[in-house]
Amino acid sequence: MKKISTKLNLAMLLVSFSVLAFVGAALIFNIVLGYYRDFENAMTLVFQSERFYDICRDFDGDIQPVIDYLDASENVLCQNSEKNYYILKDGNIIKSSHTGGILKMTDNLKQVLQGGYSSDRDITSDALDFAFNIGDGYTVYVTDTRRELFSQIQDIALLFAQALLLGFALAAALGYIISKRLTASIKKLEKGAMDMSRGNFSAVDIKSRDEIGNLCRVFNEMGSQIQNDFDEFEKAEAAQREFVANVSHELKTPLTVIKSYSQTLQKIKTDETTRNKFLSTIDSETDRMTHIVNQLLHLSKLEQQPAVNENVDLFELCSDIAGSLRIESDKKGLFVYITGQCTVYSDRELIKTIIYNLLSNAIKYSRPGGDINIVVKDTPFAQVSVKDNGCGISTEDIQHIFERFYRADKARSRNTGGTGLGLAIAKQSADMINARLTVDSVPGKYSEFTLTFNSGRNNTTDG
Repeated sequence: MKKISTKLNLAMLLVSFSVLAFVGAALIFNIVLGYYRDFENAMTLVFQSERFYDICRDFDGDIQPVIDYLDASENVLCQNSEKNYYILKDGNIIKSSHTGGILKMTDNLKQVLQGGYSSDRDITSDALDFAFNIGDGYTVYVTDTRRELFSQIQDIALLFAQALLLGFALAAALGYIISKRLTASIKKLEKGAMDMSRGNFSAVDIKSRDEIGNLCRVFNEMGSQIQNDFDEFEKAEAAQREFVANVSHELKTPLTVIKSYSQTLQKIKTDETTRNKFLSTIDSETDRMTHIVNQLLHLSKLEQQPAVNENVDLFELCSDIAGSLRIESDKKGLFVYITGQCTVYSDRELIKTIIYNLLSNAIKYSRPGGDINIVVKDTPFAQVSVKDNGCGISTEDIQHIFERFYRADKARSRNTGGTGLGLAIAKQSADMINARLTVDSVPGKYSEFTLTFNSGRNNTTDG
């Protein structure tokens, strides 16, 4: 009995049997009580009337008035063929409403014949009876064998048995229909769960709007969420593999140069000029590896450290960053212009990291003698934009520009010392302060990076 449908059908049958049994028992009980109540009412109506009291009060041994009264009340006393009355003289029958048969000595009759009263109403006795002592040895006795009651109970029991069979048939049919509809959805959930265990997160078909339907909807939402998480996990794994490959590639080049140059210095005798040139190259490649490792450590640190918010003057911060990069910009004869004013409530160090990387990139890729414009705005949201007059970025490269180790012009990036991590660090820093970092570029003319602070809970602006 493992199937839900079997359990549901049995439950329906048990409920039907319980209801019908209760109704049948209640009906029989009420019929029995009604039968006893009718008997008591009849005895009360006949033997507690004023006329009967008058007859008993004036009784002088003449039984005929009593007989006439009982004959006149026969329609009440003998409502059915099993109810009869008797008149006894010193325990012997002198008058009865029917002939034949044997009169049993009941407790009520015995008590009255011995001078007592008829009081017992035992529902387990063979008959209902009532006895009344008139006097001078005369006794009126009424009895009902209850055969008519038993006949009614038998008819009701037969009707109940028929209703029970019909109820079982209806309950079985309804239980089958309901269980089939109910278990259909459950079977779909079971199949969906088995498919999910195999990596198939397809949705379960929903037709009902009941609790099972709600469960199916929740299951589909859970499957969709797991699918999304699984896709994100696969993307993260792919990104991690690509990241490891990129790191290996970036470190492999300077390591190869260092190894080859050092081996050359060990095996071949060189003059002082060549030796110094080789050592300079080794030192440069070592600095390049150190720079890559430092940037990777910086990325790892960004993923762990929480933002620390404070009021930040963007104009002042941009001026400080431009000052720290003054030597690099002067080498190329670049002019850095900063305009505007705005204060935001955010993390100073993260903003500094973003603008530093943007300005550093602008200096690297600007044409010598050009201009770099840094514009600070406060409407509608706080913004900082860095625009150069460099080579620009192609449309196909823009969508990958913030990816780690991505370089639009790989050969030129190596010449300028780029690692492809600066913009990735800037983008991640912007995400941490709930800001947006976007780029607009025209190849051969300019590139403009814009940092926009949202008006959310992490950032507020003022003029």
